[in-house]
Amino acid sequence: MKKVLILQAEKTGTGHKSAANAIEKKLNLLGYSTKQLNCFTLMGKMGVNMENCYIPLTTKHPGMWKIAHGFSQLFTNLTHWFIYQKSKKQLLKQILDYKPDLIVSVHCMFTKAVSKLLKKNNLNIPFMINVIDLVKPPKVWQDKRANMLFLPTEEVKQDYLKRGFKPEQLVVSGFPIREDIVRPTRVKLVEDKPNILMVNPSVNINKNVAFLKETAKLDANISFVCGRDERLYNRLIEEQKKDLNLKNVEIVGFVTDMNERLKNCHILLTKAGPNMLLEGTKSGSAVVVTGHIPGQEARNFEYITKNGYGFKCENPKKLYPLLKEAMDNGKINEYLQNVLNSKANDGAKIIAGEIDKFLKKQNK
Repeated sequence: MKKVLILQAEKTGTGHKSAANAIEKKLNLLGYSTKQLNCFTLMGKMGVNMENCYIPLTTKHPGMWKIAHGFSQLFTNLTHWFIYQKSKKQLLKQILDYKPDLIVSVHCMFTKAVSKLLKKNNLNIPFMINVIDLVKPPKVWQDKRANMLFLPTEEVKQDYLKRGFKPEQLVVSGFPIREDIVRPTRVKLVEDKPNILMVNPSVNINKNVAFLKETAKLDANISFVCGRDERLYNRLIEEQKKDLNLKNVEIVGFVTDMNERLKNCHILLTKAGPNMLLEGTKSGSAVVVTGHIPGQEARNFEYITKNGYGFKCENPKKLYPLLKEAMDNGKINEYLQNVLNSKANDGAKIIAGEIDKFLKKQNK
């Protein structure tokens, strides 16, 4: 049985792990044995601390995160050299122990470090990269030594071609979304009250409160999912006790029924994380982009706005009038019509199929 090693991260947002899970499931259906490896653990205590710092930095100290992200953009090769030096010993051990027939990374920090390790140790193992940023992916994703790069959109492919990548290296696969997010068969038109789902609209806790209060002015059914952010959950519960307008809002923490919530949702309010944006569009929901992690997600909103799937509003004070106007003039139903035919969110099957085709071709 052929084996595929999938490099991911557990705590740097939900996208990496979710993408890894989706790819793994499709590979398993094709008869492959798979192993997921949390890359940051390969760097020892420092790597674990780096991973654990991601959420606090992006939510409590976004300015510091912007500086760190900017450094990796300006000094990309230095960043990869650092990752290589810190992870090479344990990564090599994992590879020699598992003996994979192919390695695929769904994390941008473990690209050039991996291909460099394979080259230096004369390991003839194919290496592929699944790029999971939607618009203008950070430079750390780029590695011309990779056998294949799976890209979310045709726009990203054109950008990579301009940067000197070979056409045969690039596959527009879309984004690997988990299987339980189901595309509806008909448009989810708003006929009475809209169902509005809010999923961590901002990295700023005060903005999250403000977004909820503005949304609650609408005649709508509202749910707010805080995920694992206990600070946010506790703050919203306190605000709900004080504000009668929030009385009927559902506020929850981590949930396991996101697929059902998206299925019943007309409008999704969320920050510009690619995973959530594409889960929203695949579920047939209109999307309002209400925030982003500095640098990393800054351009992702364009996937929503340029395709007519929704709009961007990062100012809580402007949210209510924009939502009210969009509902009153039928714009929300137009978004819902457009999003029914959204692309870029069925990638796992394509990625697994390309890996299968590549390995079978190698064996001939």
